[in-house]
Amino acid sequence: MPTPIRRRIHLLHRGVWYAIAGALILMALVAALTSQLLPMAERHPDKIAAWLSERAGRPVAFDRVETGWTRRGPLLRLDGLRIGAGRDAVPIGAAEILIAQYAGLLPGRSFTELRLRGLSLTLERSADGRWTVRGLPGQQQPGGDPLKTLEGLGELQVIDGKLAILAPSMGIDVQLPDIDLRMQVNGDRVRAGVRGTIARDASPIDAVLDFDRRRGNGRLYAGSRQADLDAWSSLLHFAGVAVQHGHGRAQAWGELRAHRIASITVDAELEDVQLQSAGAGAGAGAGAGAGAVPARARFDKLEARARWRVVDGGWRLDAPHVRITANDATQEMDGLVVAGGRRYALLADNIDAGPLLAVAALSDRLDPGLRRWLSQAKPSAHLQRVTVAGVQGGRMRADGVLRQVSFAAIGESPGISGIGGELHGDSDGFSLQLDPASRLRFDWPRAFGVAHDVDATGTIAGWREGAGWRVGTGALRLAGANYAFDVRGGLLFQGDGTRPRMDLAVSLGDIPFAAAKTLWVRHRMPPATVRWLDAALVNGTIHDGRALVSGDLDDWPFRDRNGVFQAAGTIRRATIKFHPDWPAFEVAEANVAFAGDGMAFDGKGAVAGVGLRSVHAEIASFARAVVAVDAQGGGDVSRMLALLRQSPLQKTNAATLARLDARGPANVDLKLLQPLHRDAPRQTLDGKIALLGATLVDRELKLTFDDVRGTIDFGRGGFGAEKLAVRHANQPGRLTLRAGEYARDQRQAFEAELDASIAADDLIDR
Repeated sequence: MPTPIRRRIHLLHRGVWYAIAGALILMALVAALTSQLLPMAERHPDKIAAWLSERAGRPVAFDRVETGWTRRGPLLRLDGLRIGAGRDAVPIGAAEILIAQYAGLLPGRSFTELRLRGLSLTLERSADGRWTVRGLPGQQQPGGDPLKTLEGLGELQVIDGKLAILAPSMGIDVQLPDIDLRMQVNGDRVRAGVRGTIARDASPIDAVLDFDRRRGNGRLYAGSRQADLDAWSSLLHFAGVAVQHGHGRAQAWGELRAHRIASITVDAELEDVQLQSAGAGAGAGAGAGAGAVPARARFDKLEARARWRVVDGGWRLDAPHVRITANDATQEMDGLVVAGGRRYALLADNIDAGPLLAVAALSDRLDPGLRRWLSQAKPSAHLQRVTVAGVQGGRMRADGVLRQVSFAAIGESPGISGIGGELHGDSDGFSLQLDPASRLRFDWPRAFGVAHDVDATGTIAGWREGAGWRVGTGALRLAGANYAFDVRGGLLFQGDGTRPRMDLAVSLGDIPFAAAKTLWVRHRMPPATVRWLDAALVNGTIHDGRALVSGDLDDWPFRDRNGVFQAAGTIRRATIKFHPDWPAFEVAEANVAFAGDGMAFDGKGAVAGVGLRSVHAEIASFARAVVAVDAQGGGDVSRMLALLRQSPLQKTNAATLARLDARGPANVDLKLLQPLHRDAPRQTLDGKIALLGATLVDRELKLTFDDVRGTIDFGRGGFGAEKLAVRHANQPGRLTLRAGEYARDQRQAFEAELDASIAADDLIDR
């Protein structure tokens, strides 16, 4: 660069600095001179009033003035300030006017600032959605425009003011006891900045507004980088759900159109967020009983970037980034789109419905019973490629993929987890094609006691029927570890809060006893009955099982024939123990049937080697269960004696059974009544052994009788013989024995008569 040019630049640079320094010195001299002249200005209030009137464009008057000097410029303290003339004058009262001689030189800044202290303002939302501000000076005048009144005085500042926010339709009535406001009016344009606190120990919130008051359009911002949400909980609620606690960054940008909010963009990163039902008082839910509605929900962290905006006929929410962390698990719901109004829609690539349902449970817009279920059952579902679109009161279409739908068992209601499949539906019905790869768990602790893991294949459909919904299937297969069900039919939910009607046909296939024991509806059956069934079914399999249920479940178990419940199957090669003290029944073949409130068993087999050609057992009613067993059979009498020695009769008749031997053909008939409830009569036993030419041996008496015919009775009272025709092996003729307990003295008399070779009819009690 040539030396002359460099020299000129150097001189210009020096000149600029000299000019700036001179200007600063001049401003300092002016400020010093002004500060010295201020006391003189107090003696000429008319001059100050004239100058303010010229600035405001309207007459300005006041009762008294005091002057002072600040770092920003002269400060005028006015008492009894009035703007306007005559009856149109706007009384403002005590105020301060700062002449910002330096800041006023900057673009967009005013030379004067009107300061009002302790002003009470109200921000109110009307029923049509318009927001207005009340409480500004001049607003009380008919047709008054407070912003036009204050426009000429430059920037308005409210110091230590109060702000009330009223939105009756949204349930908002909040008082902010401390706000600072700065506002500039330039024609139709209004720019304002507010900092407010709702409590002394709470972090403040900042808000900025740039607004065209004629068209009602503008932009606003509100937020805090260190927000304490618990202090603002009275303002943060919607649809019956309020924010109770939380802290972190929360910012929102809004757009106004025609005095209404047209869009809001939210960017938040919050921790330890707690929500509560808006109607819950302090401590609600802490000691609430099992029937109480939920009061609170908690999330470890919440991240969200979302935009809500008004669209034609409704609204739309776009959430490109949503993260919800609870119980050390983070759920992602990016790309969520929700629309409402005349047309509604839901679009999402991935939704975890668990947190959303937990929040929904807090809303008082839902039925209390549904809220309790949502809180206690904790339903969850992962939805993928979800599309829902419809028109209010018209058609609707829904498609998506369900993953891991689940809800916990509560009370007498079962729980399910692992449901998955493709969902398609409209306003009149839906269908769910189950995913064969999803393993379903059915957990009904009150009934089954153990959870069942099954593979589910088939389609479940639902459709409107009158005021309710019917849910059913034409072919649903549930396959467990060692059993499988094929189900047809469904449930009708009447929509009146009662239990549904069930119409189901089930093919059970082959079910081992071990699996059948896990399918008792235990909470609907007496415990003693359940214990008897568990003990009676030792081992075996029910083949070709089938069941039919038809009726309203409010009438279950259909004791009054107001519904149908039938279940039946065939048993082969199984072991059943009807009584714990009797030997088990080895089933060759049998049929078992459950009908209504009872069950019946018919079969054949053997007990301790005694063949039984017919065994009938039944429980007429599970409510007051009594097991009735009626069995007939036949075979060698020696096996029957062996059976009796393994029965409860051994305890009371041990001596008789020990000395008695028998062989030969005989029939047996046994009837047993075993009560399973407390108020039932005592157990009864009635049995008969019909001897058909058998041989009896009394080892103690060393007697043998051949070709014995007749009946031996046995029961709880012991043994007795009736019309036994016998022939002694060593003596000719016949001897008739009659029933009775065998007494020792009678036995000795009988022995003496035999020694005397007496062969005649005799009566001996035995």
